[in-house]
Amino acid sequence: MRAPWLLVGLWFVAMGCGVARASETDCYSIKDQDRKNLCLATSKRQVSYCYAIKNADSKNMCLARVDLKKSHCYSIKDKDSQKECLAMFR
Repeated sequence: MRAPWLLVGLWFVAMGCGVARASETDCYSIKDQDRKNLCLATSKRQVSYCYAIKNADSKNMCLARVDLKKSHCYSIKDKDSQKECLAMFR
């Protein structure tokens, strides 16, 4: 049996950093539109869903993840989020 903290850590990495991709059908059950669009963008690898995200920082994080372009990180205003984004490209 794995330690519970390890499972929580793996979930955090998968959800927070976009490492694991959810099934497209799982995304449709998400009620929050921004989160649903992030899920669809990463599962389908389509930036069009990123552009539907209302929060600008979340939109740019999504674009960086899906488009795989570091330049999107520099448009993120929240400094911690910007650093998180830039860390994906190291």
